[in-house]
Amino acid sequence: MNNKYMTLIQCLDPLFPTGSYTLSNGMETYTQKGIVGSEKTLKEHLGSYIYMLSFNELAFAARSAQGCSLEWLDELLTAVKAPSELRSGSIRQGTRCMKLVAELADCPRLREYHALTHSGKCSGHHCIAIGALIQDTGTELADGLCLYGYSLLSAMANHAAKLVPLRQLDAQSALAEALKLIPSAAETAVSVPDSELGSSFCGFDIRSMQHETLFSRLYIS
Repeated sequence: MNNKYMTLIQCLDPLFPTGSYTLSNGMETYTQKGIVGSEKTLKEHLGSYIYMLSFNELAFAARSAQGCSLEWLDELLTAVKAPSELRSGSIRQGTRCMKLVAELADCPRLREYHALTHSGKCSGHHCIAIGALIQDTGTELADGLCLYGYSLLSAMANHAAKLVPLRQLDAQSALAEALKLIPSAAETAVSVPDSELGSSFCGFDIRSMQHETLFSRLYIS
């Protein structure tokens, strides 16, 4: 296991300071409306969420890792990510991630994306940065996408545990079931045609938009 792979693991750790702990990605709305309020409903939500990710974050990360144009990917993702909080959150995480990794390791593709973002040619989305890091670390694409999928599901489960609230055991049980779906989601992400990149999943988008006007909230998104 090389040091660059360890950098990828470090960057996908929920404690890595990119601000992911401030983003619920719509979960706060789901819990306030009572849609997610138990181990069972969290399990269902995580299953739907990982399927959605296979056309969105995981798919864009896959394209980035495969060497697609960073400017094209960035422009497309900025256009299709409709909820403003999710779009701005993705950019904040991405720019912070690139800045931190620049201090930790020499990653040419990630450095290229960072330069494009710094020049204003790109916005700097997190999933595209992670895809670049997967390529730079020489990680097998499927393994990198599975690791990324785990980090996203783990964060969502932990947010739900705090918001519902749920016992940590219940949240981890729901997460354990959802993790079984990650390899299939990663496989889908690699094969998604360009025309389906960023496909909208209306429920997730609507709950994220509703989050902007919640009476009270703990998270930015």
